[in-house]
Amino acid sequence: MQSKRPAQPPVDPVSWYARSPQEVASAFDVDPASGLCAARVAELLAVNGPNALPEEKPSPAWRRFIEQYRSYMQIVLVAAAVVSLLIAQWSTAILLIALTLLNAIVGLRQEGKAESAMNALKSMLTTTARVRRDAAESEIPAEQLVVGDVVLISAGDQVPADGRIIEAHALQIDESALTGESVPAAKDAGTLPDTRLGPGDQSNTAFMHTPVTHGSGVVIITATGEDTELGKISEMLSATEKEEPPLTKELDRLTLWITAAAGLTMIVMFALGRSRDQAWDVLFVSAVSLAIAAIPEALPTVTQAILSVGSLKLAKRNAIVKELPSVETLAFTSAINSDKTGTLTMNQMTAVEVVTPADRYTVAGTGYGLDGRIQHAAGSSAGIEDAILPYLVANDAKLVDGELVGDPTEGAFLVLAHKAGLDIEATRERLPRIATLPFDPSYKLMATFNSTVDASGRPVVRCFVKGAAPAVTARAATALSAGRTIPWDAELTRRAQEQAERMGGEGRRVMAAATRDLDPAGFDPDADLLAYVTDLRMTSLVGMVDPPREESRAAVASAQDAHIRVRMVTGDDVTTGAAIARQLGIPGEAVLGADFAALPEHEQVARIDDIGVVGRVAPEHKVLLAATLKKKGDVVAMTGDGVNDAPAIKSADIGIAMGSGTDVAKNAGRMILSDDNFATIVYAVEQGRKLYDNLTKYIRFVLLLLVTFVLTFLGATVFNIAAGEPFTPPQVLWIHFVVNASFGFALGFDQESPGLMRRRPRPRGESVLTRPVLVTVGLAGLAITVILLGLIKLGGSHFGSVRIGSSMAFTAFALCLIVAAFECRSETDSVLTTSTFDSKQMNWVALAQFVLAVLVTQMDGFRRILDTTEINLRQFGWALLSAVVLLLLWELGKLLARGARRSG
Repeated sequence: MQSKRPAQPPVDPVSWYARSPQEVASAFDVDPASGLCAARVAELLAVNGPNALPEEKPSPAWRRFIEQYRSYMQIVLVAAAVVSLLIAQWSTAILLIALTLLNAIVGLRQEGKAESAMNALKSMLTTTARVRRDAAESEIPAEQLVVGDVVLISAGDQVPADGRIIEAHALQIDESALTGESVPAAKDAGTLPDTRLGPGDQSNTAFMHTPVTHGSGVVIITATGEDTELGKISEMLSATEKEEPPLTKELDRLTLWITAAAGLTMIVMFALGRSRDQAWDVLFVSAVSLAIAAIPEALPTVTQAILSVGSLKLAKRNAIVKELPSVETLAFTSAINSDKTGTLTMNQMTAVEVVTPADRYTVAGTGYGLDGRIQHAAGSSAGIEDAILPYLVANDAKLVDGELVGDPTEGAFLVLAHKAGLDIEATRERLPRIATLPFDPSYKLMATFNSTVDASGRPVVRCFVKGAAPAVTARAATALSAGRTIPWDAELTRRAQEQAERMGGEGRRVMAAATRDLDPAGFDPDADLLAYVTDLRMTSLVGMVDPPREESRAAVASAQDAHIRVRMVTGDDVTTGAAIARQLGIPGEAVLGADFAALPEHEQVARIDDIGVVGRVAPEHKVLLAATLKKKGDVVAMTGDGVNDAPAIKSADIGIAMGSGTDVAKNAGRMILSDDNFATIVYAVEQGRKLYDNLTKYIRFVLLLLVTFVLTFLGATVFNIAAGEPFTPPQVLWIHFVVNASFGFALGFDQESPGLMRRRPRPRGESVLTRPVLVTVGLAGLAITVILLGLIKLGGSHFGSVRIGSSMAFTAFALCLIVAAFECRSETDSVLTTSTFDSKQMNWVALAQFVLAVLVTQMDGFRRILDTTEINLRQFGWALLSAVVLLLLWELGKLLARGARRSG
């Protein structure tokens, strides 16, 4: 879709927050009282286009199906099928084509689950907006908004586009999806300094698709569509491409190597065959047999099955994997950039400390649970009830069955009141409310006016106030101390400021409460209520925090034990983030996202290891962090729940969205945590490591199988054994799909290797085809090749039939693969221990393969299908001896490898 860029506004759009309401109105030539005229709206719509985000159009189903054949494995399978058709190997061709269709269907199913994050972003936009146009108010489709429109917003609305607030009445907007702030942002119409503030610091700006939670306001639209903050996120999403998972790259690399080796072997076969005057059709049959032998046909199917079972196991633990290869990507994870609110913390504000002029109390318990009690830590007062009463009375929240209805901060105060023994409903009933002064960012407090009586029994209107500590203390004249009223002097002001700074330094949000008694005769509920909020009597300060999850501490420690670096990435301020990080055991300095982005690239890479917390992050900062870690070679997991997290989630190696988050984040991610719990991420990494470790065992086994096939066919051609065709296509397919696939499943579901979570993550780009693996596979494959070709020759020279020799070799191959499967479980550990048999799956598969190795030459049905002949006990003994020889040689090699590792 071609997008239209809006016409350039009269001034720099980045600094609208630094312009006064009058300057903004003048810049757009609009009268806020009457709005734009119809002609001007039509002109702007024609130039700038609708207030909409771009939409991704999905590829047609046929094209997505064709794209499944772009992988190297699919190409090789199709090529082998075509050659099989040309030489009339019909059953082989049909089987190969069926395999490619199965792989394509599985791929399409996974692709269908990964919906477009951009389309989810577009679908969540507001459908209507209330505007002033031509001196009249009306409701219009949000797509028809233009820059300069005057929009009215109130509680319950979604902001339809970015705009400068020119009027605000107790306005609060939930910007958590955009900025990561854990509480609604208070908004006003004031002018801010032009210092390149991020969205989270623009208190006079409203942003597209943020819900209004309280109050009302008037906004002049300054950006629509792609020019909004949401539009910038959409642009980042479209520019971000997901990387192929490590396992996919590994399988592609393996396919190329095997294809190259098979191709070279075919050239040698044809050259030698023609030099010996062998017929072309015979050579083609031998070439197809080699191609089928060299292609790991069962590998994609077995891999998909292993990953599918792994994803089901993760789903049972609340980690839902959208794309199967992401399961193994978890194994490489070396850095986790985690959101704070709701992931590392409970996302439930909790009052943890109460301070009065004479006393200090600590509060146990977390979240909105009512368990816990208040501990009198210092002072002499008998009770805390009077000190915290304003927090309960000047409060509109409710707790229903442990669930909060209302503002998170007010919910925390209700829990505090319950722990203090106050009956919430009874207290509110005996203090009927007469009037309310709602919270407003300009004065940063809320007050209610309630009917009651004073100590002498005289009726009064009592003003209960709660708000930000500086706002309340600035209006204080006296204080409640140990039941007495004392002057609020310079000493009390200093002490209050010290306590507030101490709690703030510990990452706590500091609130204050106060009261004032008014004469009912002089109180007018319709007057300016703020005028009554003076000469207050301070009652207390309260320190609040969104507490860390208990399981998060253990999970962070487990991640660090696994050499995975955890960083906190949050929209909250640096001080709060650093305090929570200390409690969780996350090391490193705390920096602002903007400060990190301002560093030169080389310094970003140099400093990233020293950073543990990044605060006030914008979406581009999160993407930058992931990119910087990738440059250092880390495999990055990124968690988040908001729209602002989506680009970073998409750009990370493993993007993890919270189950309670936005659809945009979920569609951008590869995995969803249905419980929003950081501990689940660490569990998923552990399972990913286990699955990948088991897959590498299987890849070693497959590689050995393929090397043996290539060397055996090459050796048979060079030495003219069995006419260059040691195994027929049916025998090759039997080895691949009966022996190889069975052991593939057994190895894929093997026990976890000891010490797996104490190992360092695999570096980015490190191949499973390491030098030790290649040496082991090469030597073992060569040994098996010598054994197989020797048995074929033995059959012709001592038992009078090459066919008997081929049957002995076929049986020996199956027995040798039983040994190889056990040996491939570890690169260096001996199989001559009892732990070798700790996997029931391996034991049963090995037993079944031994029985089948006997039956393939003893049962008439198997002999006809596989073109084998009956062998006697002596001949079977030669096959069994071959497996024993392989076992001894392999164990000798492992012994030497362990010695070299110890000496190194």
